[in-house]
Amino acid sequence: MTFHENLTRERKARGLSQEELAAKVGVSRQAVSKWETGDAAPDLNRLLALAEALDTSLDALCGREAAAEPPAAAPPPAPVPAPKRRWLLPALCGFLAACLLSGGVWAWSQRNVVLAEEARAASTLPDSFSVSGVSFSGVSDYTVAYQFTPSVSGEDYTYQITFTDPEGKAFPFDAAYSGGACAGTATPGSGGWSSYTVTVSVSDGTGSRNLAVANSLGFSEGSAHWTPLS
Repeated sequence: MTFHENLTRERKARGLSQEELAAKVGVSRQAVSKWETGDAAPDLNRLLALAEALDTSLDALCGREAAAEPPAAAPPPAPVPAPKRRWLLPALCGFLAACLLSGGVWAWSQRNVVLAEEARAASTLPDSFSVSGVSFSGVSDYTVAYQFTPSVSGEDYTYQITFTDPEGKAFPFDAAYSGGACAGTATPGSGGWSSYTVTVSVSDGTGSRNLAVANSLGFSEGSAHWTPLS
């Protein structure tokens, strides 16, 4: 609002006539009338006298002061960020990994148990295993020929013969099966031993049977001696 509008509003708000305001300021009624119509403007001293007479500020009277407004509410305090739990994610990942590992170990152990049980159930080998016709002959001081007839035979079976020296070192050899018997040659160790314990075995891929067939086997070129065990 302009000065003359503010002057008129402030005077009427206080219930003063132009004459009464003029008397307070020390001017004529005509001067106040001209100030309110905008035909004239008071000097600085008269402005100060008007502000005092109307009990208002000079800025409000001249239109430079906005109506009082309630103070703006203070902005809410910024939320304090929660502390970053940098340890939480690695700890959770470690816990899950431990759970998966233990579960995997348990599952693998159960799998092995099941496979072992299935292997035993699927084995076609009889409870007992025997051989007959066991014989040996010295081919050289290092090589011996052998032959034996297993009680279990068939295309699904494999055979092995093992020579164990007096120091407990074993020398296994695959034994070829043909015509109802297993026969072949073997060179156990480096020679020079006077006796071996001989064991034969049969396997069907899911289980095996072992049988000791000779003890104190000694051989040289053209001769062999042993103690039968079956």
